[in-house]
Amino acid sequence: MKFSALLALTCAALATARSIGVARRQAFLQQNGEDAIALNAKYATLTPDAACSDGDTACINSSFAICDHGTYALTPCASGLICAALPLVLKAGTTVSCTTAADRDARIAATGATGAANATAGAPSASVSASASVSASVTASAIPLPSASAPSNSTSGATPSPTNGTAPTNGTSPAGGDPQTSLTLAPQVIANFTSDGQSSQPEPGQTASLTSANNFINFCLTLPHLPLTNGQQLRGGSCNPAPMGAVAAAANMPSARFLAPAPGAVLPAHTTFTVRLAVAHLATGFFVNADTNFLAAPQQLDAAGDVQGHAHVVIEQLDALAQTAPTDPTQFVFFKGLNDPAQGGVLSADVTGGLAPGAYRIASITTAANHQPVLVAVAQHGAMDDMVYFTVEAGAGNATSSAPGGSATPSASGAASAGLSSTLPASKDLSTAAASSAGLSTTPSSASSTASTPN
Repeated sequence: MKFSALLALTCAALATARSIGVARRQAFLQQNGEDAIALNAKYATLTPDAACSDGDTACINSSFAICDHGTYALTPCASGLICAALPLVLKAGTTVSCTTAADRDARIAATGATGAANATAGAPSASVSASASVSASVTASAIPLPSASAPSNSTSGATPSPTNGTAPTNGTSPAGGDPQTSLTLAPQVIANFTSDGQSSQPEPGQTASLTSANNFINFCLTLPHLPLTNGQQLRGGSCNPAPMGAVAAAANMPSARFLAPAPGAVLPAHTTFTVRLAVAHLATGFFVNADTNFLAAPQQLDAAGDVQGHAHVVIEQLDALAQTAPTDPTQFVFFKGLNDPAQGGVLSADVTGGLAPGAYRIASITTAANHQPVLVAVAQHGAMDDMVYFTVEAGAGNATSSAPGGSATPSASGAASAGLSSTLPASKDLSTAAASSAGLSTTPSSASSTASTPN
């Protein structure tokens, strides 16, 4: 009897606490809506020359505005969008974002705000501080930034942890529209990135991870010295706001192996030879424009779970095969994107005119469609690329230029003995001038230059 009474009292207390929590949440939600209404009213009269503190955000003339060195810098919203103050839903506060008028009105209406409270109460400041504008919430939005000069960022205060500790699944946007055109982070895709990894017996010297409760959507605000990645190959570096994308499962990790030239091969100088690269678990033939879409989209997988992408081969000249000094990645004598679909699991490229006498290494570079390194599901795995060291000599034959079962110039019998298709795709050799136009050296030594444009 006593136990039943105690249980009843406990349940009643929990119900009361839950009711109080709901009431408090509804109270700050409504206040958030009232604040958003007041801010939008003030933004309607705000001018670019208004006084501001560095990092403050606001809306001016329907453009997103952020204060930099005491002056507002304006960034127009995309076509059909306006800048607006929106209410947060997990804690007190507002955020500033580009959105539609309908989305703005729906979010404010959902809080129960009417604007009446602002008629008698003091309205919030006309600009939102940087800490409030980038705070994490399920409605935190990706704020457009000037590509040439990213503004400074202030770190936010305590932020709520995601409510779901498991890997979330994709869903629709909070506003009910197309989540792929919405400027709002949907709650279904908020990941649990709130632990720095240092709480459970870290290894000596282990680095604490960055943490985020909003998927790092505004991370680039913390790097004001870097421009945003814009699809071009920005040689000075950039900050990429694009998500990493689909990660290949452990069973679908790509792998590559050179069939020609073979390790230790001796090739004749100034003689055309064919590079052959066998690949596995790579959906080949996927490559985007490297001049306009470089690193500008997430990694994608095909129906089988393999990375959609392509491979490259690069040849560097060495001082000797025993060279111990690291090479300079900006210096190479041949570079080729293997963009065509693999034939029988093999990619190929002709090194037209061959190479000058010397020691060389050839390496594969496997990438996703937008030329980013491939992402896989586990940290410990075998190499997904291959590298071979070989030499080029004047008057040398080509009998030792290929791996067992291969040939320097692939023939039907040679390919058949290796269990490979004898039909290899023709390669499109590009000029040295193309590589030079990208700012890359193609003649680090006396070796003949057959470099192709990097992609």
